[in-house]
Amino acid sequence: MRVCVASPYSLNEVKGNTVTTRRIVDLLAAEGVAARGSHLFDGGDADVLIALHAVKGAAAVFAFLEQFPRGKVVILITGTDLYESLPAGSERGERALELAHRIVVVQEAAILRLPARFREKVRVIPASLDPVELRHVPESPPFVISVLGHPRPVKRPFLTIEAVARHPEWSEVEVWQIGEALDEESRRSAEEWVRRDGRYRYLGGQPREEALRLCAKSSLTINSSILEGGANAVVEAMTMGVPVLASRIEGNVGILGADYPGYFEEGKLDQAIGEVIEKEFALQDWVDLASARLELFSQEKEARSWLELLDELI
Repeated sequence: MRVCVASPYSLNEVKGNTVTTRRIVDLLAAEGVAARGSHLFDGGDADVLIALHAVKGAAAVFAFLEQFPRGKVVILITGTDLYESLPAGSERGERALELAHRIVVVQEAAILRLPARFREKVRVIPASLDPVELRHVPESPPFVISVLGHPRPVKRPFLTIEAVARHPEWSEVEVWQIGEALDEESRRSAEEWVRRDGRYRYLGGQPREEALRLCAKSSLTINSSILEGGANAVVEAMTMGVPVLASRIEGNVGILGADYPGYFEEGKLDQAIGEVIEKEFALQDWVDLASARLELFSQEKEARSWLELLDELI
């Protein structure tokens, strides 16, 4: 079986879709599948196309089926699909989903976000990560809060420093922003916060190993996204034993679990940070609960799930 995994972005970019493309290719190749990654559909021979993103990947779906009418199509739904593009109404995205033989989501809550007519084609495959050997060894003091991810509006990357800035009494708190600003506005905002508050450090884009090392040194990491399909940074933090404070959105709940206590409600990040600073003993409970869910995100489980899905298509 020949499988083409198509990203809507260049394979040279650092975006999450490209990281996911490489991971799926590596998992399938390790199981003996002739898998390759491409930017959209590259026109090469393939029996199956796995297209990331229903809307941005629709062009790949159309091109593949035009060349290989008997080929099989799998669409891996992204957070942008679920919470922006499809709800806003995308004829291309819905047409791609109609043509798909299977649709993959990374957490069960996402199924109900899709139109009912597509749900019988949906399979849940949680994303795995490369093994992370680092362990949580926080610097203390200061109390470091790490924020990982390329700053862009949907991530609300500056929500943490905005909260901290309102509390000058948190003198031993530092915010480490880790991730390359992919637009000029985000870059300017980061530089402005560096000037405004000495507790803020903008560390920019870092190799994955260095980003994880910095996260492992933090006392707490915060994911403040307003929408998220499922953040790799959250699972990486869980793997290292770093406590996670997260916005209560479907993507985060799908990873951390409905009973996880480390969520903050909209407009209450200040309160949540304050409670953590005053009661650090509670953080180990968060870590223990998160660690118990890590088996859901193993490479073996994800590889097995992809192979089972491919078997369905043969």
